[in-house]
Amino acid sequence: MTIDIANLPTAESRRAMASPMFADVAGDAAVSFEFFPPKTEKMNETLWDAVKTLEPLAPRFVSVTYGAGGSTRERTHATVARIAQETRIPAAAHLTCVDASRDDIADVANAYWDAGIRHIVALRGDPPNQGGKFVARDDGYASAADLVDGLRRLHPFEISVAAYPETHPEALSGASDLDNLKRKLDAGATRAITQFFFEPDIFFRFRDAVAGAGIDAEIVPGLMPVSNFAAVQRMSAMTGTAVPHWMERLFEGLDDLPAARQLVAATTAAVCRRRSQFPFLHAEQSRAELCYLSFAGTEAKGMTPRETLLAEAAKRILITDGAFGTEIQNRKLTESDYAGSLGLSHDQKGNNDILALTKPDVPEAIHRAYFDAGADIAETNTFSANRISQADYGAEQLVADINRESARLARRVADEYAAHDGRPRFVAGAIGPTNKTLSLSPDVNDPGYREIDWDHLVDVYHEQATALVDGGADFILIETVFDTLNAKAGIMAVKQLEAELNRDVPLMLSMTLTDLSGRNLSGHTIDAFWYAVRHAKPVTIGLNCSFGATQLRPHVKALSAIADTLIMVYPNAGLPNELGAYDELPQETAAFVHEWAAAGQVNILGGCCGSTPAHIAAMARAVAGIAPRTMPVVETRMRLAGLEPMVIAA
Repeated sequence: MTIDIANLPTAESRRAMASPMFADVAGDAAVSFEFFPPKTEKMNETLWDAVKTLEPLAPRFVSVTYGAGGSTRERTHATVARIAQETRIPAAAHLTCVDASRDDIADVANAYWDAGIRHIVALRGDPPNQGGKFVARDDGYASAADLVDGLRRLHPFEISVAAYPETHPEALSGASDLDNLKRKLDAGATRAITQFFFEPDIFFRFRDAVAGAGIDAEIVPGLMPVSNFAAVQRMSAMTGTAVPHWMERLFEGLDDLPAARQLVAATTAAVCRRRSQFPFLHAEQSRAELCYLSFAGTEAKGMTPRETLLAEAAKRILITDGAFGTEIQNRKLTESDYAGSLGLSHDQKGNNDILALTKPDVPEAIHRAYFDAGADIAETNTFSANRISQADYGAEQLVADINRESARLARRVADEYAAHDGRPRFVAGAIGPTNKTLSLSPDVNDPGYREIDWDHLVDVYHEQATALVDGGADFILIETVFDTLNAKAGIMAVKQLEAELNRDVPLMLSMTLTDLSGRNLSGHTIDAFWYAVRHAKPVTIGLNCSFGATQLRPHVKALSAIADTLIMVYPNAGLPNELGAYDELPQETAAFVHEWAAAGQVNILGGCCGSTPAHIAAMARAVAGIAPRTMPVVETRMRLAGLEPMVIAA
C-alpha cells in the first residue's frame, strides 16, 4: 500500500464520504475476513456456509482467531486447515505466545506449514483471565517481535502483526507503541493489521504517524461490522477503542431485535472509496453477516468544521481551553525533558512546543485536564512553533514535525472525548505572532528598518498552518495579534493553503491589547482591527491575553457590537504579581466573564496566561444555561481601517 502523506486526513476522509453509497465498488477494495473458530457443530455449519458464500468474492485471505491463552488452539487449527484444503481462499492462522513454550509454538507452526498454511497472524496474545497481565514463560517468547523472529527461523511464512491506531492499552505512549510496531516489522513481519476503529480520520492520522516514524510497511485497516452493539461495547472497552456516541443512539433499544440491528447496521453504512485492503472483524462467534461499518461521523453527514462549530455555538456558550505555558511551567521540567533524544545543539529549556516530540505525555495530560474541565475546543501547543521563534532553539528544521504531532495529539484526545459523550470537540491550530514585527522597526535610530519582510512571514505562517491542518486541526487560530500586519500575513498564508487544498480552512483571529485605550502594539483600535481582517471571514474574532477580564470589559462590548461572526475571548487570570505569578482565583475570573455572557456579548470563553483547568471549569459552570450572543446584522457600509476606523455611508 502506497503511503501518501501529502493527503490531509480530514480532506481524505471527506473524499471518502463524497460519493454515493457503493458507487464503483467493484475492484475498489480487496477485502479479507476474520472468523472466530466455531464452538459447536451447528456453529461450524454456519461458518462453513459463510466461507463458501464469500469464496466467489475472492477475498485476499481469511483468518481464524486464536483464543486468549491459546484456548481455541485445536479448533483454530482444524478450521484454518479445512479452509486451506477445501477452498481457493488463502488461509491465515492466528498464533500467540501466551502460556506456550518455544517448542510448543514450533510444533503448532510446523503443523500449519504441513497443512499448507503459509500466512500467520502473529500476536503476543491476551492472558486467559480477562484483565490479567501478560507474563512471558522462561522457555517462551517475551513479545510479538520475538515470536515473529522465531517463526521466520522455522519457515518463510507471510506474517501479519497487530497495530493500534488509538494506541495499545498497555503502551506507555503512542511513540512507544510505534516503536514496538517497528520492532515487529524489523523482525520479519510482512504487514500490520490494525485494531478496529470507528472514524476514518483515526486510521488516516495513524497511517501518517507510521510514515513519520520511518515505517514503510503495508498498514491494513481493521474494521468491525456492527450488528451486536453490546458486544462491540465490551470489546471496545477491552481494547481502548473509542465508540462514537451517535452509534450508541442508533442501536439503543435493539438488544432483543436482531433483524432490526442488522437493518440499522446496513442502512447507516458507507463505503470508503480509497483503494485499500479492508479486513472485517466479527463481533460474534461464527457469525458472518457482511455488514459495512458505519462511518456516519460529522464528515459523513456533510458538515464542515465551520458549520459544526456554528451549529454548536447557536445552542450554548462554548468553552475553549486555558493556558499551556503556565501549566507546563508548573511541571518543573528539566532541560533534558525538553531536549529528549533529538540531539539539538541549543539549550531547549522553555521550548514548550517541542514537547510534542520529546515528552508528548505532558501536552496530552494538559489537553485531558481542560477537556475534563468542560472545554469544547483544544488549542494546540504550538504558539511558538514557527521557523522564526524556533531559531532561538536551533530547531527550525523540526517546525513541521512539531506542528503536525501537536495537532495529531490534540485531535486524538478531542476525538476520544467526543466519542465518549457525543459532544463535538474541536482542535484549533494555534499560531502565535512570532517575535518579529512587520509594522515597527526594532532600531529606534532607523525607523525604516525591518528584520523580516512580508513574503518571508507569509512563508513562515504557511509552513506552520500546513502542518497543523495535516495533523488534523479544524481551524487555524492566529492569536495574540500585537501587529495587525503580521496577522494579515497569516491570513494570506491560510488563504494560499485553502487554494492548494481546494477547501475551507476556517480562521480564528484573536487580538491582544497593549494599553487600556484599546490598541494593539501596531496602534490599531478594536474597530480598525476588525475592519482590517473582516474580509477573511473568520469563524471567530476576539481578544486574548492582554489584561484581566475587568480591563477587557469595554473592549469586549465594543467588538461584540460590530462583528458579524462569533466572539471568542480568553483573558489572563488577572494581572501578574511582582513575581510574575497570577493570583486571580477561578471563581473570580468566572464571575467576570459571567457578566459578558449575561450581557449577550460572547459566544466562546476560555483562559489565557495564568488560567488553569480549575479556571476553565469555573467558567463553564458560570455560563451554563446562558443563551449565547446573537450576531448583529451589520448595515452595508464602506468600512476602512487606518489606525482608526473610517465608515463611509452608502
